Amino acid sequence: MTTHPNTVGSTIVAAQYKRFGSAEVLSVIDGPAPSAGPGELVIKVAAISVNRIDTSARAGQSKFMTGRHLPQPTGLDFSGEVTEVGQQVAGFSPGQRVWGFLGTDQLGKHGTAATQIAVSADLAAPAPASHELTDLAALPLVSVTAWQALEELKVREGSRLLVVGGAGGVGSAAVQVARARGAIVDTISSAPHEALLQQLGAESRFDPDPAQWSGLTGHYDAVLDTTGQSLWALRRTLARTGRMVTTSPAGIAASVISKILPGPSIVFLSVKPSRTALDQVAALVDAGLLNPVIRARFPLGEIAQAHALVETGHGEGKVLVDIS
Repeated sequence: MTTHPNTVGSTIVAAQYKRFGSAEVLSVIDGPAPSAGPGELVIKVAAISVNRIDTSARAGQSKFMTGRHLPQPTGLDFSGEVTEVGQQVAGFSPGQRVWGFLGTDQLGKHGTAATQIAVSADLAAPAPASHELTDLAALPLVSVTAWQALEELKVREGSRLLVVGGAGGVGSAAVQVARARGAIVDTISSAPHEALLQQLGAESRFDPDPAQWSGLTGHYDAVLDTTGQSLWALRRTLARTGRMVTTSPAGIAASVISKILPGPSIVFLSVKPSRTALDQVAALVDAGLLNPVIRARFPLGEIAQAHALVETGHGEGKVLVDIS
């Protein structure tokens, strides 16, 4: 296998935090440029997205995953261009557009918020051709999460699906992917997001107050929850054979309890890296069936502001850090 030398530069710029805390603990430092080991790619990063898992790790709320060692890098997904191909890697070449997701097991160990990164080739995939690379950074983690959740729920043509938090990153991707599968999609989200949700293909929007859901009892084949709130009230919206997936760690306890109760099940889903999912999602993007929803963009030097904005919650789509 041919190894292509890295010619981008001998140093990089990367974000990290030397202590846990609020967004202000983030700093941008210089460091050595990576090289591609066997099975790896070096990627010139165009942009990353900021996810709630990133902000909770930085705040010290995920030490069971990150460990307590410091400093820690940040960022789990990326879009960019290949600059170096390591030995034992096939299917990639310098200059190729790629995107990917490191996996939550890399939280606090490796990060994508850098001008260049070295990653396993298994964690990258060809990026869609139809959008700018910086825009595509909004999709890898959330769209793979949505894809895996809808697979778990067996959402197909004609399925009735309720997406909770439909305007957020995972929710907005899930609405689009489910519509592409031919599902009938309703959402639970606040009123200011109604125009976006209609644009994405949702049929009906319901307010987050469970008191407003009495008419939904037994109505859905599947529920995808992204908030971890009011799960037992949401469970009542399912048909007896229905299923709910929650992507929020706040839903873990309910998922355990539901296993011993009759009626619809609740499953907690933790997203896993998947080349298959990235390829399937890329096809939807290029077909015009899935588009990134972007709330705001910041340069790498303002990554602290990007983290702070994500922590305010209730926004539409993704906050990006543009590294290009």
